[in-house]
Amino acid sequence: MTIPDIIYYTVINTNFIVSIAYKRLWKQFFFLYFGVTVGAEILITAKADFITARIYNYLDLFCIGYFGYIYYRETGNSMVIKIAASVFLLLSSLFIFISETDYSIMTGYLYCLFLIFISLFWLYRKISRTDEDGNILNQRFFWLSSSLLFWAVFYIFRMLPMYFFNTTDRSFLMEITKVFTFINIITYLLFLRSLFCRQ
Repeated sequence: MTIPDIIYYTVINTNFIVSIAYKRLWKQFFFLYFGVTVGAEILITAKADFITARIYNYLDLFCIGYFGYIYYRETGNSMVIKIAASVFLLLSSLFIFISETDYSIMTGYLYCLFLIFISLFWLYRKISRTDEDGNILNQRFFWLSSSLLFWAVFYIFRMLPMYFFNTTDRSFLMEITKVFTFINIITYLLFLRSLFCRQ
């Protein structure tokens, strides 16, 4: 395990612990998200026999449902979020079902597009409402949306060459993977910042 990997696991486990320790975070079930994510990472790192790259697709489905739910609640039960989450879940499930590879790239793209959509939707609603008081930097969903947006954009660029470089230039693909570890660290640091917000 490399130093960036150790930092990544430390940051994600810190998020998990903080999400359990602060009772005010329980209503958004952050502990569930981090519990599932940490559990998946443990299974992948332990190289469990029954684990394939398909686990990431199942994690994508879980995350679409999870983030769809918390953004639906945060936006006052917005039907736009509800419909978007349902459509993205349905399409992602379809692409997993018809995929001939261990990891359905289309499901990964759909997950990223969903994260980008809900993040921008929340930011647009927040910015366009001039009647609301308070600094946006003090709001949990600002930091959460920033982390999801940051991760999704970089993940799209990581996925684009994934299968191509897997056969033509495996060493370059490994370098992309190392860079993405730092993206994950920054993402979860932003997420951690969101957990300390009171609004």
